[in-house]
Amino acid sequence: MTARPTRWTPALLAAVLVGSLCVPTTAAAFDGPSLRADAELGYAGYAAKRRYHGMFAGAESALMFDGFWGVRAGYGYSLHRSKGDAFDVHLASIGVRYQLDVFEYVPWVDLSPSFYAFTGDGGVENSPLFGFVAGLGFDRLLDPSWSIGVAARYHQLFGEDRFPAYLTLSIRLGYRWTFGDDFAP
Repeated sequence: MTARPTRWTPALLAAVLVGSLCVPTTAAAFDGPSLRADAELGYAGYAAKRRYHGMFAGAESALMFDGFWGVRAGYGYSLHRSKGDAFDVHLASIGVRYQLDVFEYVPWVDLSPSFYAFTGDGGVENSPLFGFVAGLGFDRLLDPSWSIGVAARYHQLFGEDRFPAYLTLSIRLGYRWTFGDDFAP
């Protein structure tokens, strides 16, 4: 006699899957200071008189003082091509980052003043510009050093009426070095 699945089987499987995602693993945080380096690749959108879509690549580093607070610096490059207009955006930012690095999944937010340089035809006429960037995302720790994640950053350029004037969505690959513990990775 074989056992037949009941109507509760899919719900039970979903509960086990969600429960396994919520249980912390040994990749949880190190409480001392650490240095992060992240590479990002994704989408960039700029809204002026019309919307310009393009690709985005960036690099970020963060000096985390503990599992929560740190300072970050980032550089990004985006390439926009649309109906005869072609321009690039270089952006640099330095600011603060808050993360909840206590489990395998690390949500974070950051806030930074930023600098934007536009080159090419289209986009902004008054380059360079200053602005503010607010980012949010999460990283999944693969082990105590490596992580993958996603990020969304909303940029408001001074003098631009639209919000967000510039938007980046990206996937991230990161590495973390820890300081102060000889046995830490």
